[in-house]
Formats: sequence, C-alpha cells, structure tokens
Amino acid sequence: MRTRRSVGAGLGASLLAPARAAATAFAWPGGARAAVSLSYDDALDSQIVNAVPALAAAGLKATFFLTKDNVGPALDGWVGVARAGHEIGNHTITHPCDLQTYSAASFARKELIPMEAWLDANFGKGRPRLYAYPCSMTDLGEGSPNVQRGRYEGLLRSLGFRAARYSDEDDPNTPAHALAHPYRLRSSATTYDADDPAMAIAYVQEAIRRGAWAILVFHGIVPRRTGDGETSIATHSAVLSWLKAQPVWCAPIGQVLGALPSG
Repeated sequence: MRTRRSVGAGLGASLLAPARAAATAFAWPGGARAAVSLSYDDALDSQIVNAVPALAAAGLKATFFLTKDNVGPALDGWVGVARAGHEIGNHTITHPCDLQTYSAASFARKELIPMEAWLDANFGKGRPRLYAYPCSMTDLGEGSPNVQRGRYEGLLRSLGFRAARYSDEDDPNTPAHALAHPYRLRSSATTYDADDPAMAIAYVQEAIRRGAWAILVFHGIVPRRTGDGETSIATHSAVLSWLKAQPVWCAPIGQVLGALPSG
C-alpha cells in the first residue's frame, strides 16, 4: 500500500460528532451532502464472516472486489453476498502487483478476461463491470508512467469496464472528476496502516465539506488486528455507526456512478 496522508491528525474526539458541511452544488439523492461507497478487496473470508453481518446490521450495501485465487471453497458464500444486494467487482485472478513484465494482451489474457468470465458465470452478466487495481499499481508494460497508465486504462475501456478504483489517498471524487476520469476513481484505505476510525471519518468529513464522493477501502475485518491491512471489528463497526448519523448517501460504486449527471 502507498503511504497515506494524515487526514485525521489532530481531530480527536470531535470526530464522533456529526459532521457539519456547506451545501453542495450537486444534488445527491435524498438531499445528502455527499456520497460514500464502502469497498472491500481481495475476497477474504473475514469479509463474509464479519463485514457482511455488520453491513446488514447497519442497513448498508457495499462493493466487494474479488480475487479468484482467494475465493477457494467460499464461492457459495460470495454468491450469498451478491444475493444480499452487495455489488461484486473484478480484482483479477491472482492479484499481480508487478506489471512491467506484462503486455496489454498478456494481462488481458491471464487476468482480466478469465476473471470476467468467472464473474459472469457465478454472479451474472447484468452487474456493472467495475475494477480495482491490485496494489493500486498502474505501471502496465513498458514506458513512462503516463504511457503505462494510459495503456492500462485503454485496456480496461476496450474490455468494457465501466470504471476502475485506485487506493491512493487523494481527495474524494468530485462528480466532475468521476465523470471525466472513470478509470481513476480515488479512494482511501484509511485503516490499512492503523486500526483507528479517525482517518476514515476525516476522509468522509472532507467529502461532506466538498459535496464529493468518498470511497473507503477495507481488507481483512478481524476480531483483533495483528498486522497491516487488517481492520478490527470494533473499528469497522465504529466507522459504519458514524456514517449512519451523517448527511451522506451510502451506496455501492456502480449505483453512485449511475446517479451522476451523465451516468
């Protein structure tokens, strides 16, 4: 994971109070001041066991980006997640982070096309074709960073993906950014390095202030954090509970995309 900005520094206990925000020029559904999408990467068993029940208790739906090699015998469980109304996206077959040895054609052949076929077979063809970049890396093939990223985005476009999500800690997405750069959706994995709800809350507060769209990224949801990437059940539940009290519209990524002016 990339190093995050300390968006929650100095906010302290005040983060537990509802956020106050200026009005936004874009009319989010229900009069919300911002949109929030909860996303979960890698198809980890702890997401089925711990995240999905917490989401159900909070009445929230999320986007789960699956890596096929991690699904294993849990396929029926993931089908149940989709049937419960959660969105399923593509996070490749094997989750490769070193992309410079691939060409666009070889990456499509090994990681993207077979994963989409597997998703179609198990979750249906009517879902939005959404993608999350493994390791948030976009340096596909040879060339400069701009050439590599352009190659990757062009490949996703050619294969019919509607949008793709980074995890780069940039500012939340404005509607204009999401429409102009659907393969560069910004997000923040705020609990990856620290098991603390403060940074996630601060990121959403910034979205409320801007009238923007915050995408949060989670990985393992576990009883007690033991390493990087894991979020404790307590911290995860604290984020969900706080969100329920905010003037935000919580919806899966594809649903938010569909609400944008030309979505």
